[in-house]
Amino acid sequence: MKATNIPYKLLPKALLVLMFGLCISATSQTDVSKISVIEKYVVGYNDVTKMRFINDSILYSEGWHTLPQPKFWQQIMKLSPDSAIISTAVDRQIFCRICFKDWNEMTESQKMCYKDSIRKANNVPDSLSVFVTAGKKDFYQFKKVLPVISTSINVFKQNGVDPWYAQAILLIESPGKMNTKSNVGANGPFQLMKGVARNMGLKVNGQIDERSDIEKSALGASRLLSRICIPYVRTMLDSAHLKYNETDLWFRLLVLHAYHAGAGNVAGVIRKINPCEGGMQLIQTVWQTSYKGFKNASQNYSQLALAAFCNFDQMVMQANDSVYLIDGDRMLNAYASCKWAPYDKCCYLGNCISKYESDLVDGIIPFDYYIAKTQVVQNELAMLAPYQLALSDEHYNDIGFKLLKAKKMDDAYKVFKLNETYCPDSWSVYHGLGETYRLMGQKELALLNYKKSLQLNPNNEESLRGINRLGGR
Repeated sequence: MKATNIPYKLLPKALLVLMFGLCISATSQTDVSKISVIEKYVVGYNDVTKMRFINDSILYSEGWHTLPQPKFWQQIMKLSPDSAIISTAVDRQIFCRICFKDWNEMTESQKMCYKDSIRKANNVPDSLSVFVTAGKKDFYQFKKVLPVISTSINVFKQNGVDPWYAQAILLIESPGKMNTKSNVGANGPFQLMKGVARNMGLKVNGQIDERSDIEKSALGASRLLSRICIPYVRTMLDSAHLKYNETDLWFRLLVLHAYHAGAGNVAGVIRKINPCEGGMQLIQTVWQTSYKGFKNASQNYSQLALAAFCNFDQMVMQANDSVYLIDGDRMLNAYASCKWAPYDKCCYLGNCISKYESDLVDGIIPFDYYIAKTQVVQNELAMLAPYQLALSDEHYNDIGFKLLKAKKMDDAYKVFKLNETYCPDSWSVYHGLGETYRLMGQKELALLNYKKSLQLNPNNEESLRGINRLGGR
């Protein structure tokens, strides 16, 4: 929530008095007992916990999931930051993907020419902006936010506030991160500003910051919504003579915009649009309308919420009453019911190993669990001879480098050392160890492994660069 303090600065004094009168005398008209909350068993690698989530069927029955903007952001949330999507700014029409590194290495004139070629190939007018958006899979870590959502739903319900907002905000603001400060000073899973948090009863000083405590943060966010955001959205819609129900998805999305951009900015957008009715069309128009502090990031906010709900639903609805944090376990547990030919089983088990690798890189499982489980899969594969899955040293090195990129140094080290036992003559294994030691700050060991890599492959420019980077010879 980057600019919640805006309404205090923008609203006339008389209207502020009216608004805070509403805060004191009125509570949310939503009956929280009627909000659809589902319970699932969340299966980790060492425990099973029952948790609660929101199931928003309106998202699908009204067709919000089919809009191009949420569909675009769904892809961005699943895409590695190494890649980017080329799209139009106005309606998020997707043209192609590009390696983000290649894009960043272009000059400004080359980037302009590339965008012009995209427009020409797709008959897009020059007046329409073309955006290059990098993948954000590393940010939207929904598995890590599961317990936080469940706890926050309980806090919101106890405070008489629609728990839909708890899940929506947690999925997009700082998913899975309890103590993350934004560049404007917002902190915690609900990204509350200091002043706002204090006004909502939280302690924020040099010794303590309750914005990082999930229950305190959820309490502060629920108070902000019930005392300011929801009442003021009611007021602006009543002033525009628009009919609404507080469980309408479009109403909730406007409240989210007020939470993020400030109620004053949202009121300015509504006045500028001057709508005759609410609904999906109003929200789509909000996405294309700017007003003072309500610009691109604010327009995207409810688009992100819709996309996050869709992706989250895909994750939690995969297996009846359970949610598997470990995708490899989900596949392996389903393996017993497979009735395929041996070759198909081999492919399935190969994909199972890939899932365990992703679980390791994403920080869902530790290295020892990864080794134990992939050994189980390899044993199953051994029984399907002659259908075997051959994994090269480069394959494991790739896992190691992905772990380094994710700043999981210890796990990367274990992967490279394991690979060394299998492939002691592989130059790339020692290059990987050199990179790992360098990032760990162990210069001598890094140089030793870089040099061993060069001995095995004198044309290895990567290890040579590593040696030069460390000032070695």
